[in-house]
Parts: sequence; structure tokens; C-alpha cells
Amino acid sequence: MSGAGIIFWRALRDSRRGIIGWGALLGGTALLYISIFPQIEGLLETLGPFLENPLIRSLIGDVGQYTTLGGYMGMKFLTVAPVMLFVYAVVVALGIVAGEEERGTLDVLLSTPAPRWQIIVEKFAALTVALLLILALLLAGMVLGALLLPPGLVTFEALLEAALNILPVTLFVAALALLLSTVLRSRNTAGAVTGAIVAAAYFMTTLGDMAGGVVGDIKYLSFYQYYGGTSVMTSGIQWGGFFGLLAGAAILLGLSIYAFQRRDLR
Repeated sequence: MSGAGIIFWRALRDSRRGIIGWGALLGGTALLYISIFPQIEGLLETLGPFLENPLIRSLIGDVGQYTTLGGYMGMKFLTVAPVMLFVYAVVVALGIVAGEEERGTLDVLLSTPAPRWQIIVEKFAALTVALLLILALLLAGMVLGALLLPPGLVTFEALLEAALNILPVTLFVAALALLLSTVLRSRNTAGAVTGAIVAAAYFMTTLGDMAGGVVGDIKYLSFYQYYGGTSVMTSGIQWGGFFGLLAGAAILLGLSIYAFQRRDLR
């Protein structure tokens, strides 16, 4: 393996603005959600009888889930936080092959002694580290928000698990975008297909939770179902889904390498 680490460090250095920007966005949003929890808790107590109306319950779900900080964050923030991070991960993943090729810079990378697989592995590794740094800033925002609340409402371990739990599903989506960009050769087309798959997965999970029964089983066809963000702060990480998504990301990454090795470049 020639020049090991050079591509990785360059890709990570180029990601520094995205890390700071997306980390600040997610961390600031988490801080805001946590800091207003006491007001939400008081509002629920005031509107208790109204919220027990069957029609209202069908629209917002079980109000009891909002009475704890973990349940509230799971329903209001942790369900959408990965979707926000998907935007960053997909944009970076699309640039690993298709972006370099469309800019005409892939020839420069391939002119080095580094084999093709090393280019993808090091760039994806840099993306993984960038996501970890963003999630660290997200965790910092949640911890800061928790410090503003009365003690005992949440533990650091619960916040750490909530942040870490976002990584596998984000890597899965990033690897999917990478594979599609390698096969389809167009960053725009691959981005559109990735977005459609993510939207369909999110819709199937949401519809499945609302419908229940046989119709609700559709959610098990969605990769997003195995993220388990709504319950991570109350029940911990669902390790089966956690490692399943990591395994799926590894398979998609392997397929990306295989496709990149076999294709002719424009």
C-alpha cells in the first residue's frame, strides 16, 4: 500500500469547515431542545385533559412519551437528527468518486502509486472520523443543555449512547450514496436516488409505527427502523440494529470498491 494516510489526512483536512458547521448546527439544536424541556413539561401538565382526546392522540402519539427528557428527545430530536446529518454525509460520499471524476481531479489521484481501493477506503475513513467529530460536538451541546436542567434528569451515558447511535445509520446512507455514485457515474443522479431511498425508508418507518398490525410490518423493510433513536435514551442502544447497520455499511462499501475496481473511467 503506497502513500498510506496521505489521502485520508487530506480528505479530513478538507472537511474541517463541514465538521465545525454541522457540529455547531446539531449541537446547538440539541441544546435548544433540551433547554426548553421544563417548559414543555409544564405545558403538558396544563393541557393534560385536552391531550387525552383520541383525535389529538392520533396526531401526536402517546403524550406519556414526552414526560421524560429521554422520551421527549427521542420523539422530537433524535428522530430527525440523523436525517439532518445525512445531508452532510451524502454530499461528502458523492464526492469521493463521482465528484472527483466530474471535476477532472480523479486522474490526478489515479496517477499516484495508490491503488483504487485505497482511495475509497481512506476517503471513507476520513468521512467516518468527520462524522465522529460532528457527533462529539452534538454530544457537547446535549451535555451543556443537561447542565442547565435540574440534576438527575439524564445521565451522561444516556447522552453518549444517543449521539453514538446516530453513527451506524449515517454510515449506511453514506456508503449507499458512494455505491450509487460509483455505479451511476453521475453525482446528481446518485444523489437523487439516495434521497428517494432515504425518504421512502423514513416514510415506511413512520407509517408502520402509525398503522400497526400487518400494514405496520412494512417498517421492517426500512433500514431506518433499525436505528432505534426514539428509545435510545430510555432503553439504551439496540445493539442488533447498531451492528446490523454497520455490517450493511461495510457491505455497501465493499461493493463500491468492487465496482470502482472494474469500471473504466471517463
